[in-house]
Amino acid sequence: MKRKVIYSSIIILCFIYSSVFAQTIAISEIHYNADSTLQSQDWVEIYNYGAATVDIGLWKLRDETPFNSYTIPSGTTLAGGEFLVLAQRLDTFLMIYPGVSNVIGPFEFGLDNGGGSVKLYNASTVIEAQVNYLDSLPWPNAADGLGPTLEIFDYEGDENNPANWFAGCVGGSPGEVFTTCDYDIIVSEINYNSEASFSMGNWIEIWNHSPSTIDVSNWKFRDNNIANTYTIPGGNVLSPDERLVICDSLEAMSTLFPGLTNVVGEFNFGLSNNGDGIRLYNAEDILQYSVRYNDDAPWPVDADGLGYTIENYIENGNPNDPATWVSGCPHGSPGGELILPCPVDVEEIIDITSITYQPNPFTETISFHFDADLPLLKRLYIINISGVYISDLAISQTSMWDGKDKNGIVVPAGIYLLQIEDDGGSVTTKKIIKI
Repeated sequence: MKRKVIYSSIIILCFIYSSVFAQTIAISEIHYNADSTLQSQDWVEIYNYGAATVDIGLWKLRDETPFNSYTIPSGTTLAGGEFLVLAQRLDTFLMIYPGVSNVIGPFEFGLDNGGGSVKLYNASTVIEAQVNYLDSLPWPNAADGLGPTLEIFDYEGDENNPANWFAGCVGGSPGEVFTTCDYDIIVSEINYNSEASFSMGNWIEIWNHSPSTIDVSNWKFRDNNIANTYTIPGGNVLSPDERLVICDSLEAMSTLFPGLTNVVGEFNFGLSNNGDGIRLYNAEDILQYSVRYNDDAPWPVDADGLGYTIENYIENGNPNDPATWVSGCPHGSPGGELILPCPVDVEEIIDITSITYQPNPFTETISFHFDADLPLLKRLYIINISGVYISDLAISQTSMWDGKDKNGIVVPAGIYLLQIEDDGGSVTTKKIIKI
């Protein structure tokens, strides 16, 4: 009987101990390898996901090396819902993040760029949180020197599951919750591995989706290798919604896309078909945008030599999230927005004799006449041979196009397509030629 009483008491005491000392502190963000132009040194963010305030005074931050240790000052508390940043160097951190006040430090050791451990011990030297990260897949490798940080999805989830982490925006979100990236200039399309029968080289498309005009002259485009640099020539000023293609072969682009004028080049390095980084730096050589694409699922796989590109379909999203990208239409849409459904050049849905258009080729204006017995027309619009939207046309039995785009600018000579969408959703394509 005595033995049983003692055993029960031990169980009760253990239960009380674990209840008292169970904490709600998570490692929520890790910056272990900053881009060289935003060198804040290393830092770790912790978060109290509970409701109660936690005394974290005398807690310790350590890496995989036992004697590397930083002690949080006595009296430090973290209220429910609060973040705290632990910085390797306070001076360099505040140079990059002058608006962050919930930061302490310094800790005089660096986090390993090739993968390591971040450990958080309480005042009783009991481990409260531990992350063993890597700089390669399946961990988000955009955090390895390309500008973003490692950010956690679920504070209460498995901190050592790479699927519970994502690469966020350039510079991360120290001291606060993650918010979607808000870049003025984004990479809207990437062609890293052309189809053999349609070899258009490597190229990217950048897009000003801000409400302001932006001069991108002397901006720099780099891949995963900081030494690979292409500088955008002077005189390239992007109006709101304007795009610019940067390519490694102007000859290939002019041959395959003869109407494309908003293109510059050539950069002398290739984009890897096994995944690569795409980075944009402003004229002062400060990182503005970063994405690390991959050629395997969950990234779109049709862009890996099958005739497609990857296109940014959620411009206000996180570009390092594969769900932000789609493989759009065959050969992409360089220089213009992605329009879906893609142009069709197969079986005509509408009887070809029901539509007449003249003159074709045309120089200034072309007219289209539709028989009265055609299905109810829902939309008429012009696209170029790449599937890039040019302009809508008025819906009438006779419709005309003056050879101008949606902004009233005359388009260059080339092949264009009239897209005819009827009320049932069927789409018919007619080829027209402007000379």
